[in-house]
Amino acid sequence: MSQVANATITAAEKAFSFVMDDKGYTEAVWLMTQLAIAAKKDDPYAHLRSVGISLPDDATLSDVTVGISDALDRAVDSSYRRSDLAEISGRALISAVADALQPHLNGLFPNDKDTMRAALSNLGKQKEFGDLSRSFFDRLTNESLQYFLSKTLSTQVGEGMRFATMNQKAQFDHALDTHTREASLIVRDFSSEWFSKHRHKEGGDISRKSSDGFAGYALKKMKDELKLGARTSAN
Repeated sequence: MSQVANATITAAEKAFSFVMDDKGYTEAVWLMTQLAIAAKKDDPYAHLRSVGISLPDDATLSDVTVGISDALDRAVDSSYRRSDLAEISGRALISAVADALQPHLNGLFPNDKDTMRAALSNLGKQKEFGDLSRSFFDRLTNESLQYFLSKTLSTQVGEGMRFATMNQKAQFDHALDTHTREASLIVRDFSSEWFSKHRHKEGGDISRKSSDGFAGYALKKMKDELKLGARTSAN
């Protein structure tokens, strides 16, 4: 669908330039790396507290998501008013972490204090970090593109407009979902290799400088892959 391709390429250029400059985005990536680093620490909760995520000993999934949200709020609010893109980054991280942890928990039943620790420990594995990163960037990209596209496409539904019906707009949204999901594959592979390399290089830790570099390069790879896929679909 050429409409999807052209709109995606235009929106990607605008969206990614704004996201990369947003404190909320780089902070979300930092916390994502530190969740994975904490997984291999002798006291993972102590490491998480050191980066602003406080969890009780018998932490539930809700405790984790609230802890991440609070950490993002403190980090971003201390520097400037929280932006829409910071909100998008936070939602993407919380959703990605929740999806990664949920299969290892007991659903609606209470957990003992070791259940969450065991679930969190999976985030420190190379493959699992790649999957977590893919989920984060897929969500971040999709919602960021929708954010910028909505400023123009919301007025393009109706007779004589880009989308004659709401069904056509829904088809566009589905195609965009497919684009971002497919593009995030390249970030998954890059992220797993990057995490393994840097954790080894930095003695079991990852610095904020390394995290910021990862944030920039992963976003570039996502943008390039998304635009490539959009051009291919247009041909």
